[in-house]
Amino acid sequence: MAAPAADDASASPGYVLRSTLEGHRRAVSTVKFSPDGRLLASASADKLLRVWSSSDLTPVAELAGHVEGVSDLSFSPDGRLLASASDDRTVRIWDLAVGGGARLIKTLTGHTNYAFCVSFSPHGNVLASGSFDETVRVWEVRSGKCLRVLPAHSEPVTAVDFDREGDMIVSGSYDGLCRVWDSATGHCVKTLIDDESPPVSFAKFSPNGKFILAATLDSTLVSCPKSIALKFLHLLLLYCSTLLHM
Repeated sequence: MAAPAADDASASPGYVLRSTLEGHRRAVSTVKFSPDGRLLASASADKLLRVWSSSDLTPVAELAGHVEGVSDLSFSPDGRLLASASDDRTVRIWDLAVGGGARLIKTLTGHTNYAFCVSFSPHGNVLASGSFDETVRVWEVRSGKCLRVLPAHSEPVTAVDFDREGDMIVSGSYDGLCRVWDSATGHCVKTLIDDESPPVSFAKFSPNGKFILAATLDSTLVSCPKSIALKFLHLLLLYCSTLLHM
């Protein structure tokens, strides 16, 4: 029996446009939900971050401070903090403090080119950022101190993400590589290379930490083949086990 057509009405999820949120004056670069789903944050080339209530879609906060466009956002695991990465080469941390007024609490400086991507660790105590300066920086959230600089790639870094334990960081780059780093030591523990090495625009661990999903600029979305993924997982588990027994 032939498979149903992709545009078959019965296969449609039936999504309906609920609302269009307006406020940004230039292109919107990213949108993120808070972990509990209560808030929606957006960032734009207009240098602003906007935070909305997801229940009634009313604006909660407008965060101004960056002097160039904002490329990426990341909520802390408890949803209290929001980190932003900007073309002004800074990463900023905002306290959303519902009811007390959102405010800037840290400006992290050190990148020498656009700060393009940012991610909180699962514990919320560490932050990773990637930049067009080809490095990944790991920051302590409480103090704002840069803990280490990873000479990660030979082209701009486009993605950073922690695994579910916070032990590993994956980075993706226009150099066509995804690299996995030990977040505590900064050591590169694995480099994933596609045969044709198309530029990587996005990379993320799966929720169970067993896979890395990578989007590339050759119009494909790639998940490691099962054999490679299993081997990769084995290497990660072996490495983590070694660390635990040191």
